[in-house]
Amino acid sequence: MSPPVIQPSLTLSILNPEQLLHGSEPQHRFAIAGGTIGSQGTWQLHDRQTHILPVHCEIDWHEGHFCIIDHSGKSFMNGSDTGLLSGAFIRLRHNDRLQIGTYQIAIRLFNEDAVRPEHCAAKNPLTALLTTQLCPLQALGTPVTDTLRFLQPVTTAPVDELDPLALLDRAAEARIDPAIARIFGKEAR
Repeated sequence: MSPPVIQPSLTLSILNPEQLLHGSEPQHRFAIAGGTIGSQGTWQLHDRQTHILPVHCEIDWHEGHFCIIDHSGKSFMNGSDTGLLSGAFIRLRHNDRLQIGTYQIAIRLFNEDAVRPEHCAAKNPLTALLTTQLCPLQALGTPVTDTLRFLQPVTTAPVDELDPLALLDRAAEARIDPAIARIFGKEAR
């Protein structure tokens, strides 16, 4: 029997719940089917100043990503003072911030990789250390493995290669015409 297929979802959470009015939920989860946000939307948000429209914006699954489509011109992302372009698909990313009216909203993406431990473990460079059966004191005597290679110092380039003026000089010398180099006494390369 195959494991159940977990569909990606999006959770929006109010970061300033003290602004919530009666009848507004502090968070809402959207599936791939999407939905609307507004005073009469799938996720109903109400504000004192009535800046939130009945269908202020919508959440849609578009080309494999959750997107927001603003219908008000009064929604903002990630602290920008420029409103979202009305009617445009704006891709949402994990930890984005959305502002609708007075509400600050955190965006959390959830997909099947977050559920499967083998996917999480494959992305974690410390997995090899965590899966060994050594006692912590025994681990102190073990040699550094390739898993910890990222902790080793990075080899630096010679100072001449890091100097932008030296790099420009070498590039210019490489393009000098041999006849001109003889006139000025420089050796042609």
